[in-house]
Amino acid sequence: MPYILSLTTGSTLVTVKDGTVDNTTSLTFLGRNFSGYGEPLEENFIKLLENFSSPGASNVPLNSVLSNPLQGQLWFNSTTRQLYVSYDGTNFKGLGSITVGSKNTIDNPVDGDMFWDDGVLYGYQASSESFVNIGPANGSQFSSWLYGRTLSAPNDYLLPSITGVVGTLPVTVLSYSSYTPKNTNLIDGNTLNTFTYIKQGITLPNADPITGVSSISTDTGYLLWGTAADAVNARNVSVTRSNLSNNNFYIPLSNTTTGRVGLVTSSSFYYTNNGVLNATATAAYYADLAERYEADAVYDEGTVLIIGGDKEVTVTSQFADTRVAGIVSKNPAYLMNKDAGTDESHPAIALRGRVPCKVQGYIKKGDLIVTSSTPGYGIAASHVFGGAIIGKALEEHSEGFGIIEVLVV
Repeated sequence: MPYILSLTTGSTLVTVKDGTVDNTTSLTFLGRNFSGYGEPLEENFIKLLENFSSPGASNVPLNSVLSNPLQGQLWFNSTTRQLYVSYDGTNFKGLGSITVGSKNTIDNPVDGDMFWDDGVLYGYQASSESFVNIGPANGSQFSSWLYGRTLSAPNDYLLPSITGVVGTLPVTVLSYSSYTPKNTNLIDGNTLNTFTYIKQGITLPNADPITGVSSISTDTGYLLWGTAADAVNARNVSVTRSNLSNNNFYIPLSNTTTGRVGLVTSSSFYYTNNGVLNATATAAYYADLAERYEADAVYDEGTVLIIGGDKEVTVTSQFADTRVAGIVSKNPAYLMNKDAGTDESHPAIALRGRVPCKVQGYIKKGDLIVTSSTPGYGIAASHVFGGAIIGKALEEHSEGFGIIEVLVV
């Protein structure tokens, strides 16, 4: 009766008939009642002990020497003295190994050999016949990511985190949890970058514990400044008070051509510590002054609103309504009460300037515009209505409904 040999997965590998030898793989399989079975059986054990040690061509095995490998089979390349694994049943992949100690402990290194020495990982590069720095730790002039456990305060818990390092400067910390580190410098000997609080996610050096804003700088410029976008724009700029007597702060502005950033030192352009901006003059791309008011519905750009309804503003069907508030603006040049709500709940209503306005009927340039009997639309007035004027038409309009620009007065 033949032997049916199966793989770990349960599928049949080979059927060995009585009195025969099968060499489907690198091992020798013996059939029932095979004469002299002891020698090939013992040799199978030897092959397994030495992981089929045989010469190879560089990193590629000589298949004529190592015949019919199975997926997952180990093979020791005696030419390069490296261990390989068969990952698809034909091709082999080298298994990396790391030696702890100095590079002098590795005799006759081959391409890919690595060793870990005093916190630095090195790898052998055959083309240069030398070891190159792969992962430097503290003190190196290179950059690296350091994984470690940071001591937290006040409970003295060791919490895992990853610290990004440029030279000896820690420039960012990646952490799964938020905590206060016991040592704010994180790396011994570093006195420039401090981490007073580590937040879940990414924390920058000298970041404010509440806002997360960072403003650390070095002699060569900003490493990180607030956000990734800020880091691209900022160069050697710290926003500080101009003097201690008036609490005024200078404002950094950049040149869009050169990318250089400088401080505006004019006494007419600054902001105070209570957030008030002072300037001699300003200019804007858009053309109206607006303010947010709470509305009883969502209104489109150009809708004429009045004061009233369940909220602060609504629409009206009354001609020349004296409760008129203004016109919904999409892009105000200056927006007051900006944090009152969203465009849906608190639309920006143009109080002055030019904006698109929904209108109906025949309109000439310069006509006075008042509310119409159609809710949300303006219409030309034949004569002056005290307190009901929205603005003056800047464009012509024919019969029907449409949108024209109006100067809100």
